[in-house]
Amino acid sequence: MSEKDLKKEFLCQYCGSKFKTKTNLSKHIDRIHMGSGLLEGDARNW
Repeated sequence: MSEKDLKKEFLCQYCGSKFKTKTNLSKHIDRIHMGSGLLEGDARNW
């Protein structure tokens, strides 16, 4: 993993929370903003 990858952050489009991975962002959106199961942890579109 490069130094650039370590500094990359993924922002929640709903609340601005920051996440280190797309997967964590997707899980956050599922849990907090959409309800469990809607995105099912699929981070391919993020």
